[in-house]
Amino acid sequence: MTILWLAMVVVQVGPPIDLPPLPNARPMEVRTGPAVPAERHVLTVADLEQIALQSNPTLAQAAERIGQAQGNADQAGRYPNPIAVWNSQSLGAGGTMGTQGGFVQQPIVTGGKLRINRSRYEVDVEIARWGLVEQQYRVRNGVRLRSWQILAQQRLLEARAGLIRMADEVVALTRAKVDSGHASKADLLLAENDATAMRLDREQLEDRYQNSWRELAAYLGVPGMEPVPLAGDLERQAAPVSWEESLAYLLEGSPEVKIAELRVLRTQRDLRREEVEPIPDLILRGGAAHDLSNDDTIGIVRVYVDLPLWDRNQGNIARAHHALTDARQNLARVRLSIEQRLARRYNQYLTSNANVKRYQEEILPRSLQAFEIYGDEFRNEEASYSRVQSALGAYTDGLQKLFLEYEELRNAETAIEGMLLVEDIVESTTPRPPSGGLPQAPSGGGVPVGGRPSRDPN
Repeated sequence: MTILWLAMVVVQVGPPIDLPPLPNARPMEVRTGPAVPAERHVLTVADLEQIALQSNPTLAQAAERIGQAQGNADQAGRYPNPIAVWNSQSLGAGGTMGTQGGFVQQPIVTGGKLRINRSRYEVDVEIARWGLVEQQYRVRNGVRLRSWQILAQQRLLEARAGLIRMADEVVALTRAKVDSGHASKADLLLAENDATAMRLDREQLEDRYQNSWRELAAYLGVPGMEPVPLAGDLERQAAPVSWEESLAYLLEGSPEVKIAELRVLRTQRDLRREEVEPIPDLILRGGAAHDLSNDDTIGIVRVYVDLPLWDRNQGNIARAHHALTDARQNLARVRLSIEQRLARRYNQYLTSNANVKRYQEEILPRSLQAFEIYGDEFRNEEASYSRVQSALGAYTDGLQKLFLEYEELRNAETAIEGMLLVEDIVESTTPRPPSGGLPQAPSGGGVPVGGRPSRDPN
């Protein structure tokens, strides 16, 4: 037995294995679990983000995948178990129990295979961590996109209330002019229809506002949450955004890029594992037996080794080389995809920012001034009702477009600041651990184990 355990300690076949280090990157930490907001009269966008980071189930899923990957890494580096065997031979020889004995068989893994196996799964742990970061961005961005929509609807509801008051004033003015004989009944009917249409638009907008809150509550992971006034900076001035700085920011910090880089590292370690596969593992057997027929005791020491004469893992090594090239090309593809998607969002930012300034500084002031002028002229019988109606309609349309442009502008900023990780549904997109189950120890038995005991099934 001493020979067996000594051999396990001293045997070393093949050169030492140098592995590239894991990148020094860690995702932000968040707590996950159910969270119900306390009753409040006003919520901010930041409040909603915190609720989602604690309650959205996709984040809990992503966190659990880190644990799965850590379990894989732990199992992949564990040494194969020894096999204990009791052996009886020549039963009945000389009227005795024959030869009774036993031995222990232990696979000896060489070439650093177990260390490389574990290192591969350690990369998967980092991929899972960055997957959590990616999902955090997606959830936070999803909250922000829905918040901008609700804030825009809130402001439109407030604007609609003011527009209804303006339409009612026009109705009152037209009625007075009809009574005095200076306007026709048709003008009054049109004015009343315009006021009714504005009330109908506001009622429909209220329905959309309620439905937007229902969708947001489900996205937060708190279904049934009642709508409350939302505070946010929808109408703040847009911060200057540079194309060059935005692209550098995304390529440097994007979880998509980090995951693609880690997949290159993963395939590098896969290749290294295939390269050391031909280094033969050993199977050591040591034990003793006692022959009861002649009262002799004998020792047993055996060493089994595969001879890599014909199969030197050439096919798997070639496959791993191609997989590494594939992973590097995928990294290039991810970077190009980010640049392409940024181009669309950057154009959205530029267009909406310019539109907001035009509506704020030129279109809406002119429309409002035109409405006031035509209203005075209508009152003084210098203009027809159609002019008042047209001016009020232009002002109403401009207000709606302004808040839609604000929403588009905030959406573009959110996408750029949030690593372009935006989506419209509650669905996890984090990478799962590789399929194939956990690494397994070799099968038992009292004979040399077939195949290679250090071989990771994944």
